[in-house]
Amino acid sequence: MKKTIAAAALASVMSLSVHAQDKVVAGYFADWQYSNPDNPYQVKDIPADNLTHIIYAFLSMCGPHTGASEAIQKQVEEHCKGKAPFTAIVVDQQAALKEDFGAVSVEVDYKGHFAQLAQLKQTHPDLVILPSFGGWTMSEPFHAMAKDPKAIEHFSKTAVELIAKYDFFDGIDLDWEYPGGGGLTTSPWNPATKLSDEQKASEREAFNHLVKALRGELDKLAIKTKREYELSTAVGVGAKAQQIDWKTASPYLTNMFAMTYDFLGGWGQQTGHTTNLHATERSWWGMGADVFINQMIEQGIPSEKLVIGAAFYGRGWQGTQAYNGELPNGELVSDSGAQFGTGENGYFMFWDLVNNYGAKQGYQYKYDEQAQAPYLWNPEKKVFISFEDQRSIKAKAKWAKESKLGGIFTWELSGDPSGTLVEVMNKEIQ
Repeated sequence: MKKTIAAAALASVMSLSVHAQDKVVAGYFADWQYSNPDNPYQVKDIPADNLTHIIYAFLSMCGPHTGASEAIQKQVEEHCKGKAPFTAIVVDQQAALKEDFGAVSVEVDYKGHFAQLAQLKQTHPDLVILPSFGGWTMSEPFHAMAKDPKAIEHFSKTAVELIAKYDFFDGIDLDWEYPGGGGLTTSPWNPATKLSDEQKASEREAFNHLVKALRGELDKLAIKTKREYELSTAVGVGAKAQQIDWKTASPYLTNMFAMTYDFLGGWGQQTGHTTNLHATERSWWGMGADVFINQMIEQGIPSEKLVIGAAFYGRGWQGTQAYNGELPNGELVSDSGAQFGTGENGYFMFWDLVNNYGAKQGYQYKYDEQAQAPYLWNPEKKVFISFEDQRSIKAKAKWAKESKLGGIFTWELSGDPSGTLVEVMNKEIQ
């Protein structure tokens, strides 16, 4: 179908942010954290005054979810009865639509996070709220969908129909981990799941088709509603970013959220900074957010659409060898990832680090000024924890602004229930 002149004109501005005059300050909202027994986090806890974007994690589609939990697989099976493959769905409908989080003044026929977000949109009309499709555990159906252009078009159509139904949403975010492989069910280290070069090339083309199809459906909806809709995507670092044809894809996208974290973690013995701003001569494999961001720009992502990532959590190791708290180097190793954490081994939310990993517990706070990265060291327990704090986020936001990036975002908001880190992000980037 040919576009009308009005549609073409509208499409030309759709890739611009609703907040084009401002830098992006975004936070992912994890829909499961409301049931966290130690630190429940709800929509009412979101520091909306310091954010331009809230990204709801995660929605998915009908299709294979073998890498997801049994609970997610059951939810997908239930919600996909009678639906065509690759239909967009709200997976956790209890959290999104049924849980009672309190009364709202907006007229909606559902409860849950969605009712609270509808209320938030009413009080903060300029706030951009996006549903994110995929995530680490729910990206498997993207790989199946990528094999059929008709499947891509069906997903795109139903995803836009979904946001039209829940009209507090202002577009769509993609968190396909990852086009070309490297995710949970496409590990390059597993011969049984590793994608071939032919499959990688096919998914490269599929991603182009996906963002074009989604942009087209969003443009159609924009004509009906007289609203602007964003289309964004998460971007993996290093080889993962190189698997996408950014020069073709980026014109269809409003923002690209660079996952500049998880450089190292307890899945390996290599020990050091997990989200350092600057690479140094001491960095494992020369890794740093600045290196990865510059690679993305070289690969065709416009800097003004590229949003740097900050982590509201840390990664930790135990049995750190031949070490006594000095600046970490690219040879530092530990016996294993930490066998404790915030809900999972080796993972530490910022609020937990502040409350439970201080001098009283035997941890020494240290800061690597060259890398702009804080870390904790417990000499008695031989525990090393890399994380992000106000000082490193201030440096990261300042560098992003100086580098003329689109802004800064975080995974994920519940790590900072006080809103302190979000406030630093907003203050320093604008």
